[in-house]
Amino acid sequence: MDAWHNANNAPVGNLLQVGRAEHIVMNLGGHSVPVCPDMLRKDPTHFGFTNRTAELTELDRLWRNAERAGKPLVVVLSGMMGIGKSLTALRWAHRMRDEFSGGIFFGELHGSNPAETRSPGEVMGRFLGRLGLTGAALPATEEERGDAFCEITAHRRILVILDDAATAAQVRALLPSSPTSAVLVTSRRELTFLGGGVVPMRLAPFEEDAAITLLAGSLGDGAEAEADALRKLSNACGRHPMALQVAAAQLPGRSSISSYVDRIAPDLLRRLEVDGERPFDGAFEFGYQALSADQQHTYRMLGCHPATEFSLEAAAALLDQPVADTEDLLRALSRAHLVVPVDRSRYSIHALVRQHAKAKLSADDDPRSALRRTVEHYHDFVMARDVVLSKRRRLSARYEKVVPAHEGERASERALDELEAERETLPALVGIAVEVGLDDRAWQLCESLFSYYTDRNYFVDLIEILPLGIAAAEGLGDPRALVRMHSHSGSAYYAVGEYRAAQEQFELSYDIAEANGDDWGQQSAIEWLGLIHERRAEFDEALRCFERSRGIVEKHFAADRRPRPLALYRMHSGRVLTRAGRAPEALPRLAEAFDFFVGLGEQANSAKVALSLAEAHLQRNDLAEALRWGRKALELCRAARMAADQAEALELLAELSARSGNVQAAADQRREAAEILTVLGNRRAQALLARES
Repeated sequence: MDAWHNANNAPVGNLLQVGRAEHIVMNLGGHSVPVCPDMLRKDPTHFGFTNRTAELTELDRLWRNAERAGKPLVVVLSGMMGIGKSLTALRWAHRMRDEFSGGIFFGELHGSNPAETRSPGEVMGRFLGRLGLTGAALPATEEERGDAFCEITAHRRILVILDDAATAAQVRALLPSSPTSAVLVTSRRELTFLGGGVVPMRLAPFEEDAAITLLAGSLGDGAEAEADALRKLSNACGRHPMALQVAAAQLPGRSSISSYVDRIAPDLLRRLEVDGERPFDGAFEFGYQALSADQQHTYRMLGCHPATEFSLEAAAALLDQPVADTEDLLRALSRAHLVVPVDRSRYSIHALVRQHAKAKLSADDDPRSALRRTVEHYHDFVMARDVVLSKRRRLSARYEKVVPAHEGERASERALDELEAERETLPALVGIAVEVGLDDRAWQLCESLFSYYTDRNYFVDLIEILPLGIAAAEGLGDPRALVRMHSHSGSAYYAVGEYRAAQEQFELSYDIAEANGDDWGQQSAIEWLGLIHERRAEFDEALRCFERSRGIVEKHFAADRRPRPLALYRMHSGRVLTRAGRAPEALPRLAEAFDFFVGLGEQANSAKVALSLAEAHLQRNDLAEALRWGRKALELCRAARMAADQAEALELLAELSARSGNVQAAADQRREAAEILTVLGNRRAQALLARES
């Protein structure tokens, strides 16, 4: 090592220059002890640090594994601004303080602000100063300082925290050589270390329960009454720890928490203030300004997307770019923690980041065209999965060119998974279609989503979009589309038990269909009116409606259009005959309907018919057949994710278990049914639970 001109006039005495320093010893009152710096900041738990149990536990595990292997530990905690990276690192350091007898070093790198970023040499100078090398004793160059630090700490158990790093190179220059060292790095960027040996740990927002608990702490005893408002505020904050803390500070003393949350949620980013300052604006702006021009454009356009999560293909449609180029752009934003990979082909953007991105949009970005492409992409996406789930007839001519997204044994399951992944996005698309002048896509989206929403009991979503579909059809002056939308609206009201409103919609649908010679519309409306009579236990009137519906099919429908409507006739009339006590008449119809729907690959209707067959056999006291069909119904309901029908199948199986004397099985099946119905908000759950108690 080059000679250092060491001189130190501090009261502890002079520093001795040597060619190699295993450790530095200071003489204090006649006792020689190594200098063991402790540069830790205050323990975050003193200032409300909460959560992060999983991350702290994982750091414990990584450290123990590194100890056993005799290797140093380097962990990079990355995430967006304010997510808790530094606090998590500090909390772990305080928990493990006694483990690092050779010293704890804390270096602020200021990497998120290019104007204030510290060089490794500056940070290393602070570390060496704490080790006693100051003034002329401090090596002059960055390389010499690094060598000195590595030599002094080579055999020590030390912890180094490098806060807010900008690059991997900045970190590499500060790594110690001790095999018993741990290094925690925090960064707003995803740092790339060639050669491995570094453990990445991406910090995510809080889970919902932890986020609501944090908000509730500011309200004390009044928090329980504001549960819905706190959940909405938590979602608006994207469960971001710092945003939650800032928002929580503004809640005490409010006359109405719910009205306050409703007022601030749409533009929460602008309202998150601390002492008159908006901490998020500057942080997001630093990240935005560090992007290239095409990355900035991508960032702004993501503010247009109607949800916080999206697929690679959806982003490509939004940007009007090839998928491969879009992936490169999203990966760049991910490294800056402006988007987060969900899996190999999906990303998410934090709610607050999305607000910032949207605020950066300009007319040059042409957001209207981007939204039109987005609507077209998602509608094509939904249609390709709708034809997998149901073979019903569609009015939209676009279906003539639709290719099913999947085929084979798991086709329905895969289609459902993909639709579920877009659940947050889909309801918003109808309104966006109207907004950007795509009225035809608006009502057709309602048609395409109908089977998925009804079979999965997503009636809130359905009731939300259908008025827009009706308005779009009226605006186009398309009576057939209007018939379809009123019929779907009636179906939604029927599903939630609003039978008077449902009847009004079906009667309106029938009148428009009759005035315009729409045989299909008339047949569908009559069939649905029959279902309403069934719910009212008016079985004879229901059967008359089904017979009228069958008559229209046989008289006016082309031969190739008859099989499915007639199978629906057998399914509905067979079910009503069973409920009217006429199971022997019902069974042949139901069996024929089941075979048809199975052959067609419609899981939902197959499940419903299997349930009716079980009920018919139970009515005839054929318990073995009832059990066989009940189990088949439950299997199909689970596969099709039809929660309400699944609960009905469990209730029927519970009845069969009770009749066979298996009291425990009956109790378990009723309890499972009650749990499903509780989630669905069904009052029948209380009756089932009360029966077991």
